[in-house]
Amino acid sequence: MTRLVLVAALVALPALAEDLAEVDKSAPTFRLPVYNAKEFGESTVAIDTYAGLEATDKKTKVLVVSFMASFCGPCKKEMPYLQTLHEKHKDQGLRVMMVAIDTEPEGQKLVEELIAQNKVTFPVAKDRFNIVARRWLGTQSPLPSLFFVRPNGTVASVHRGYSKDGAEVLATELSQVLGVTVEKPAPVVEKAPEPAPVVDTPPAVADPPKPDTTKKPPKGKAVGGDAVGGKKKTKT
Repeated sequence: MTRLVLVAALVALPALAEDLAEVDKSAPTFRLPVYNAKEFGESTVAIDTYAGLEATDKKTKVLVVSFMASFCGPCKKEMPYLQTLHEKHKDQGLRVMMVAIDTEPEGQKLVEELIAQNKVTFPVAKDRFNIVARRWLGTQSPLPSLFFVRPNGTVASVHRGYSKDGAEVLATELSQVLGVTVEKPAPVVEKAPEPAPVVDTPPAVADPPKPDTTKKPPKGKAVGGDAVGGKKKTKT
């Protein structure tokens, strides 16, 4: 029975493309399980929690929906920045949500590791069948992709597979919506390697000359005992 339901859902996907998320259109709704239920405080997340006529969060000024995957390099860089924005501007009405489109267990495990590494507390939804991704991104699923959703549930802007710096996109638009200055993350400057420490060493001291033991002593001088004329003297 479960298999039949999944097949039916996948067959219906092309029709959903007509409702693709676009500016000034209603954002496609969804409810998905989240990776970080403990940190977020809920096991699922939905668009209508933050936006739309039935929204339960009445303090939302803008909802940022970011689609990501474990194999997307820019998405990985975006995650800690989104967490910073969430912490700094949630009191001003910013709401953040990521949707991970990884379908394989290996990729899902990497997503969990990224969440733990960046201590993410906003919801990261699990779209393992890519049903939500197709409604928002289309059939090609370009990454990274950002969407700004108004409190009334309509899409304010779309950055599908954007090529610009994601931090610049976020900072510029959020500053306008929230009415506050949203700073971009500071560029990462690689630290130059420290020079090797200089250690004072004492000057080298020459070894004293060693005696030449290859020369034979002259006759008449004692070597190892009293001797005269090279013969050993014995007592009588």
